[in-house]
Amino acid sequence: MYRLIIADDEPLIRAGLFYRNNWAEMGFEVVAMLEDGSDVLEFLEKERADALLTDICMYQVSGLEAAARIREKYPWMKIVLLSGYREFEYAREALRCNVYEYLLKPIDYEKLKSVFGRIKKELDEAAHEEKLLMSFGEEEYEQALGLTKAMACSVMGKGDTTWLSYARLKPFLQSVPREVREVVIKKLLEELQANLVAVAPGLADEFVRKLNALQLSEADDLHSQLFELLTGLNDELVAGNFLTAEKTAVDDSISRACRYIDNHLGDNFTYRDVAEFVHLSPRHFIRRFRNEMNETFTDYLIRIRIEAAMRLIDEGQTDAAEVSAQVGYQDDKYFQQLFKKHVGCTPREYQRGKRGNMQ
Repeated sequence: MYRLIIADDEPLIRAGLFYRNNWAEMGFEVVAMLEDGSDVLEFLEKERADALLTDICMYQVSGLEAAARIREKYPWMKIVLLSGYREFEYAREALRCNVYEYLLKPIDYEKLKSVFGRIKKELDEAAHEEKLLMSFGEEEYEQALGLTKAMACSVMGKGDTTWLSYARLKPFLQSVPREVREVVIKKLLEELQANLVAVAPGLADEFVRKLNALQLSEADDLHSQLFELLTGLNDELVAGNFLTAEKTAVDDSISRACRYIDNHLGDNFTYRDVAEFVHLSPRHFIRRFRNEMNETFTDYLIRIRIEAAMRLIDEGQTDAAEVSAQVGYQDDKYFQQLFKKHVGCTPREYQRGKRGNMQ
């Protein structure tokens, strides 16, 4: 039996919700009948529940307020809201709180029964999945939950970068049986969907569509497809300014990339080396670098190296080959071509003050 709380500030409605449904036959035990959202929150501090059937409008703490707090502390709970109001704002707020269903009064008891039939089915599936994970080992179970939570947080702009979190999750997915892997991925995507509903409902719908199209459990290249889905979602959230925290993290990554370039100008490195240093995938590093710096990585690197070469010449270095090597170009002729293209004269002409078309 799954544990159900009923909450409504009208005694007759509470009684009707209890007596007009055969909850035991539906797979639920009513463990509390309460009159306010504050009572619900107090009850949950002491005892566990699997589902909540509550009115929206109550005296102290509304059903919506209770749903929002429950979503933070007890995310597994299924919440069904009852309301006599058809206002869109109520429904939209319910969506943000990840409410399972929003039903209007007067109550259609057949529809209510159908809703709780779906809830029981989902709770049964969740119980089976949890049992499967636990059978794999308690330590592995805790590790799976920790990795999925960290991955979801990264996509939503909290904690480590998406690339780094997936780098930690991938070995675990590769080490477990297929059925366990599918459960872990499902839990990750469910958590992401719940978070998306709160900040970007439109993206949540699109995310589900892409997820269904991927059919991850059957994909041969599971990891590449899953990684593309997660990083693509993160990019959309950043582009839509949904993630202020992630924007700061990206800025910091690019700042660290620029410092790396400054400190390794004389070394032979590529954008892949810098991407690895800042824990971003090469493709996403290139895209984000251009967005933040308003120029490509290659153009930036050439510009910084040429500016460094100009400073070395200003400081009195006269050997073009030595200057070339110090700023990372082993091919002296190629360096001189780049220098003339960007400065308007050769290094020797620059040294002599004959800057040609520099202006």
